[in-house]
Amino acid sequence: MNRILAFFCPPKCPYCSKPLKYDMTECLVCRAKFPKMPRIEPLPTGEICVAPFTYSSVIRKAILDYKFKGKKFNAESLAGAMAASIRNVYNKDMSFELITCVPMSNDRKKVRGFNQSELIAQYAAKLLDKPFEKLLCRDDGAMIQHELTYEQRINNQDKTFHVLSAERIKGKKLLLIDDVMTTGSTLSRCSSILKDAGAERVFCAAVAIVKGYSFTNTITCYQAAKQKEKKKGC
Repeated sequence: MNRILAFFCPPKCPYCSKPLKYDMTECLVCRAKFPKMPRIEPLPTGEICVAPFTYSSVIRKAILDYKFKGKKFNAESLAGAMAASIRNVYNKDMSFELITCVPMSNDRKKVRGFNQSELIAQYAAKLLDKPFEKLLCRDDGAMIQHELTYEQRINNQDKTFHVLSAERIKGKKLLLIDDVMTTGSTLSRCSSILKDAGAERVFCAAVAIVKGYSFTNTITCYQAAKQKEKKKGC
């Protein structure tokens, strides 16, 4: 049935929009242009984030089409590229036992219809032969992260993310997945919450990292925001 559907209504390459043959997730021309080496960026909490792409050009369009135009087919190609980067970087330590994702609030999920990070994480889990499980939830009514300053992101997240089951986290090595890493604040906060709940280690990955991301600036902002929180608590 899928072959028949693909014959009459072939899927299109997420990056150039050319029709694809059955079982292809991107055209060979675009696949050949994928970066040979993954991008690796440090996070404020000490982990690294691994991603196959920089968030620009056709990659940015493919992700936006996936998130906001309902082109869920794009998730397979994006997850495939991310899984390859994860193998490349973590090949000596593929010891994570569960794959999870950055959560989306229920109200935003109702509007969009799905959690883009969750779907990508599920595809990646199949490719990496690891189980996927939702371990975090996100409060309804939370402010949209990409519309906030870094300090606002830190303050917003401290009240936003929660563990679903500490029993499923304790002593585990986890792979945490997001779609796009902008400043690293979301991955850092989720990673910290998972470790506070007992995770032994948290690996991080994303589909793309925003161009111009500055770790030096990010860590300075992160430390400043945390210091301000401590003063408030006195």
